[in-house]
Amino acid sequence: MDLNLLRLLVALHRTQSVSRAAEQLELSQPATSLALARLRKAVGDVLFVRTAAGMMPTSRCVEFASVAEQALATIDTTVLRRSGFDPETARRDFVVTMPDVGEIHFLPRLTAFLSKHAPTCNLRCEQIIDDQMETALSSGQIDLALGYFPNLEGHGVLRQRLFMHSLVCLVRTDHPIVRSKTVPLATFLELSHAVVRSVGRSNELFEMLLKKQGLRRRIQLLSSHFLSVPAIIAQTDLIVTVPRSIADYYARIENLRIVEPPINIKPYAIHQFWHARFHKDPALKWLRESAASLFTEPSGQAERRRPH
Repeated sequence: MDLNLLRLLVALHRTQSVSRAAEQLELSQPATSLALARLRKAVGDVLFVRTAAGMMPTSRCVEFASVAEQALATIDTTVLRRSGFDPETARRDFVVTMPDVGEIHFLPRLTAFLSKHAPTCNLRCEQIIDDQMETALSSGQIDLALGYFPNLEGHGVLRQRLFMHSLVCLVRTDHPIVRSKTVPLATFLELSHAVVRSVGRSNELFEMLLKKQGLRRRIQLLSSHFLSVPAIIAQTDLIVTVPRSIADYYARIENLRIVEPPINIKPYAIHQFWHARFHKDPALKWLRESAASLFTEPSGQAERRRPH
């Protein structure tokens, strides 16, 4: 088996796109298509089926790609000794996932950092549902997950704590009822609330705490996205509970005020996650270290379950 065909298989499996795989491998698209034809003939399987969502792998392809990635990792680190990564000259896509609320916190600084220090590398942010997160990390579909993912504890999943987060409330500056820096519990329960249920899990902490204490309030607006929240709160008497860093951002772009909630909400940890299969990949090691340098607070913990 031609080693370059294995690299093509892995690139196609990661990107699910002939054009993106060609760009990653620095090949022309016709050359990539010819190589894919050779690969299909060698394996005896179509491997990828073109759909509206991209080049989707067959079951045989998923099995083959997993073995190919392991083989290439061994060859690159042991035989070819590809131990270095030069961000100033490297050309590759970094694929990350995070909740939409996390994009506001992570993406501006991470994109600016890559633009300065890895100018020919690209950053792609993809939404992955929770129960597919471990598979996406282990297969190489995504390189890094950033955020609050309490159920991401699968075998081979590594993590590093970046910082502790907390929740606060937002109201419009001239709210007719909430006028101080805190909102009393009775007032809080009487107000109409906006609630966001997105891919992120931080909102579940607050909802579980309310349920545990037997507290109920009116949810006037239930949304799946954070994008419209600041405009809605600025034009209504609603109150919303969001992560503090997002509240700080919203308060800068709209006529909003941050108030402390009446319930003691313990801070929760935000981590970066990756898979042990790619722990020694020089490029991904650089990406993790870059994210840590940008976002880790002094109390951030080191990586856990580090492979040998």
